[in-house]
Amino acid sequence: MITFDDFLGNMNVCFILDGILILYGIILTVLYCRLRIQPTTYALENCPKKQPAEGGIYAGLAFNTTDTYETIKMEKKPIV
Repeated sequence: MITFDDFLGNMNVCFILDGILILYGIILTVLYCRLRIQPTTYALENCPKKQPAEGGIYAGLAFNTTDTYETIKMEKKPIV
């Protein structure tokens, strides 16, 4: 038969596992914050310089003046 004291002994294991889980969460949070903050300091140094607007890969492109979508002309059928 299982007694109340057996459950109290198992609760100590739960407290230890809870402590490990909290420590794991704190470590992951710190690593995530470092990852999100760190590239912003290096991004300004390593970002490519902007090219002039008249040249580059978009030089031969022009704006499309026609409408891309056409309206569907649906005729209503008479209700019989």
